[in-house]
Amino acid sequence: MKIILASASPRRVELLKQFNLDFDTIPSHIDEMVRPNESPSQIVMGLAYEKALDIAKQYPDRLIIASDTIVYHQRILGKPNDYEDAKDMLVHLSGRTHSVYTGIALIHLESSSKVIDYEKTEVTFRTLTEREITAYLNTGEPFDKAGAYGIQGYGALLVSHIIGDFYNVMGLPLSKLNTMLSRNFGIELL
Repeated sequence: MKIILASASPRRVELLKQFNLDFDTIPSHIDEMVRPNESPSQIVMGLAYEKALDIAKQYPDRLIIASDTIVYHQRILGKPNDYEDAKDMLVHLSGRTHSVYTGIALIHLESSSKVIDYEKTEVTFRTLTEREITAYLNTGEPFDKAGAYGIQGYGALLVSHIIGDFYNVMGLPLSKLNTMLSRNFGIELL
């Protein structure tokens, strides 16, 4: 079965490439609209499903893998709009525990197979100094990442500990994905 990863994220592509899985990458360009009355888990599952369906309609004979990740602490923290927005997010997360949610959708329209799930990881930041926040912002790393940080880069220095799947914080919970692929499509990453 041919596979498409419906993502523009270089981190997701990198994570999936480490396994013996042949796939193409075609990003979805849906309007990622968040409905205000939905829970974080509903939001990420809904957006992952919309992304997967968008690509599945074009390639009904392929298995589509799509995901969506948000950072949540009292509100959704998406990708920052600018320097000040990123700074505000980091100040907001400093010394606190927040949740990272990733929704995963697998769709193969030809066989009418659709599977959707999510993963949640708790991440705790150290109390950050203004100098540390400025230094991190100056790396340029925060500007294309939900919550204005990437745990796999300099952002690792901001984190005191996590509870849950590390790869979920990177945007693709590999263990959950492997279980979903194995149970529903007979595909094993290992």
